[in-house]
Amino acid sequence: MPKKRHIDYTQFALAKTKPIRSAKHLAYVRTLPCCVCGNDQDIQAHHLTHIKANGMSVKSDDSLAVPLCPENHYLLHWMGERSYWNERNLDPKLYAALLWDNFQKKGDVSTP
Repeated sequence: MPKKRHIDYTQFALAKTKPIRSAKHLAYVRTLPCCVCGNDQDIQAHHLTHIKANGMSVKSDDSLAVPLCPENHYLLHWMGERSYWNERNLDPKLYAALLWDNFQKKGDVSTP
């Protein structure tokens, strides 16, 4: 019987990748002020949903999280993500990438 070959599916264009999960990064994001209004109370980590094509009900990577106050977080979900960011002329993907990079360099959440 011939030996089965292993196929590396990560090389395909639509390959599934393991999502990035980091409770420490989300804790770090929550230490920062709201990226829209600057409020620093009760900050929530919002996962950007319009960046990657995920399936329905699949949470985005933790590396794609930005800090939002409860009011802006509610408004974002009410308006829809694309409309919300476009109306404010903000690029959350860039901000999330900078936060992830900064977190990777620091390695801890003790200071923002």
